[in-house]
Amino acid sequence: MARLSIALALLATAHAFTGPLAPRAPHKNALVAPQQKGVRNWLTKLKAAVADPAPVAAETKQDRLAEYVAAKGGTRVIRRVLIANNGMAATKSIMSMRRWAYLELGDERALEFIVMATPEDLNANAEFVRLADEYVEVPGGSNTNNYANVKLIVDTASRLGVDAVWPGWGHASENPKLPRALKEKGIAFMGPPAPVMSVLGDKIAANILAQTAKVPSIPWSGSFGNPGDDGPLQANLQEDGTIPRETFEAGCVHSAEEALAAAERVQYPVMLKASEGGGGKGIR
Repeated sequence: MARLSIALALLATAHAFTGPLAPRAPHKNALVAPQQKGVRNWLTKLKAAVADPAPVAAETKQDRLAEYVAAKGGTRVIRRVLIANNGMAATKSIMSMRRWAYLELGDERALEFIVMATPEDLNANAEFVRLADEYVEVPGGSNTNNYANVKLIVDTASRLGVDAVWPGWGHASENPKLPRALKEKGIAFMGPPAPVMSVLGDKIAANILAQTAKVPSIPWSGSFGNPGDDGPLQANLQEDGTIPRETFEAGCVHSAEEALAAAERVQYPVMLKASEGGGGKGIR
């Protein structure tokens, strides 16, 4: 009787790992820690001893998704998504999209998620890695080595055959080079197009666009210098929807002398802000 109780407890444990937080298989090119591989083999043997409910056929999943897209007037079906982020951004994105898939399609596994994971993420047993269907290991260290590396993201997405890339926030999410490069590969970018990102994702360009639309703005180094009237800089957009580089540069200061001259016109007190950089780190 005791042996039967232990066996049932082990089988129940095996079933507990089939929920949404179960560890997922890494991409075939990724490295798997020995202890993880051993756990998965043990669980596989246990689960083979019980009759699991029949899974939803892949064809059925695809049909539901394709039917949904067609019903909404769409022409592109997205099934495999690369999450080019980590931490809370990656975790929330997977949970939110799985919830949407369950509510709309009745199947939380209708979408497949592949995550990029650094050695640090793997060693920490990060939740977003456990939530994903697959992971691919990427270099650790600074985000220029991984989540902010546009070339790495595009190459990874292309190699894994994903339909779309979700960039999250921070890292490469505000870099217009990413949607441009993905578009060239025929991969969808889950975010704004490059021209919109170039204009609204940049502090200088966004300010110039705002004052062109007559939105009241506080005085700054782009409040003057417009050709012809020396008034606020105006956004004469180019064909690709971006602001000309010379207009952008006119709103910046490039030396201490230019900064002092602009401060005299803006009037004190003034704040010096980096044209790129977020989180207040560039404010002086």
